[in-house]
Amino acid sequence: MRYLDNPQHDMNRSDLAFLPDAGLADMKGWDTSDLPTPELTLGRWTRRVVVATAVWSVCELPFEVWFSRTAREVVCCVAAKLLWLALVFFVLTGSRSARVAYAFLCTIGLMAVAFGLPAEYRVFPLGFILSSVECVLKATAFVCIVSEGIYPEEA
Repeated sequence: MRYLDNPQHDMNRSDLAFLPDAGLADMKGWDTSDLPTPELTLGRWTRRVVVATAVWSVCELPFEVWFSRTAREVVCCVAAKLLWLALVFFVLTGSRSARVAYAFLCTIGLMAVAFGLPAEYRVFPLGFILSSVECVLKATAFVCIVSEGIYPEEA
């Protein structure tokens, strides 16, 4: 509510329109040194699930190499596994960008494999089991990584 005789004051008698620049600078410049920094370490279960995806990736490698048709496919499979292990290493060391990339690649890998599960079940039942375990691990890893900051685990 504004007074008719003094339009610059509101009901609380505040006069923000005419504060000096020094007063406005105090309102904008907050010291962030006392704010808590986000913790970059992973929780115990998240670390275990991330390591499990790396171990499962290595366990799947012989089957992928076995069913590769050319030497180029074998090299690509091995290179992909090495890149995945490097990404897992960077996630475990606490890299925030590696976490984002890991969560994104878990989602992409999960969707790519999950849509092919019905056909794989009819054609190659062992591959269906391997792919199902991979899907469960990647879905669990994605949920753990994304929900890590919601209820941080106390050490």
